[in-house]
Amino acid sequence: MLKTALVLLAVAAAAVAEDMPSIPDIIRTEGEFAFSDGSSVYTFREDGSFLLEPVGLCGRAVEGTWEWQGDGRMEVAGTWTWYNGISAIDDRRSMSLVIWLNSMDPVESETLWQGSGVRLYDVYFIVDRLALEEE
Repeated sequence: MLKTALVLLAVAAAAVAEDMPSIPDIIRTEGEFAFSDGSSVYTFREDGSFLLEPVGLCGRAVEGTWEWQGDGRMEVAGTWTWYNGISAIDDRRSMSLVIWLNSMDPVESETLWQGSGVRLYDVYFIVDRLALEEE
């Protein structure tokens, strides 16, 4: 009985995943894709720019670029700083994110840097790699 329920759950999850557009499809349609982990907002724009901004009055910030690697993987390169805090000068890093879209019902939000109208998607994600960029 439990085995059957798990199989049905896996089939249902796979069917829902097939109905979801890819993140690049959302970016092409809406001009950007954004989500939050509760402390930061990650925004991927159609022009290839990336912005990570803090939710509150201080926190990490990244300005850079993104590249789609397929299978939910985004490669980000940018300058890392700390908003309202001490930052290293020209702290360049690269980061690989793997992102799974949970629903197609984004929530309208307001962010410190972007203002109102930011559509935050519900995602599950991991930071798969974070490294200093070599010169």
